[in-house]
Amino acid sequence: MTEKEVEFFDRLAPRWDADEVRSVPSRVNAILDMLEPAPGTSVLDLGTGTGVLVPYLVERVGEGGRVVGVDLSDGMLSIARRKYGSYPNVEFLKLDFEEEQIPGEYGLVMLYSVYPHLHYPKDTLDWLFRMNVAPGGRVVIAFPSDEKFINGIHHERKSESDHLPPAPKLAEEIRRWGYDAEVVADSADAYVVVVTRRE
Repeated sequence: MTEKEVEFFDRLAPRWDADEVRSVPSRVNAILDMLEPAPGTSVLDLGTGTGVLVPYLVERVGEGGRVVGVDLSDGMLSIARRKYGSYPNVEFLKLDFEEEQIPGEYGLVMLYSVYPHLHYPKDTLDWLFRMNVAPGGRVVIAFPSDEKFINGIHHERKSESDHLPPAPKLAEEIRRWGYDAEVVADSADAYVVVVTRRE
């Protein structure tokens, strides 16, 4: 992530939760219902922002599970830590997950509302599966909307991020990279692509 992008997210951080109108409990829970993270799962939440997913993940994985949120924005992380830093099984790390190594292995890696911001999506997936995805684990690319809504936001904010392709097209591209990719949801309320190692 560039310095300009970090500054962009730092500026948005104070109003992020108020502006995040799509990540309501019904949509987030519907996405997690599709994924069914088991109690005791270790979850890596990449681009955690203000920790939007954290309470939902903690509820699913229970006391025996673990949630690690990663972000590069101090502004976002300060809010996430204030809201959820007291949870005993939650940890927040400041690092650029496309450039720096993340410690540990995880059964579930979430890229929630993050994928268009990746500079090196194939390299990032390769790195995650080599270093962080536990055997049998999954990387999930998810949004609480369809790609039209996401691309509209990026256009309004004049973001430099690439547009998000339709879920079937993204899954097809990821399969060409050598992974299995399944479209689990493709609707106005949920965009979910699950990526696993090819057997």
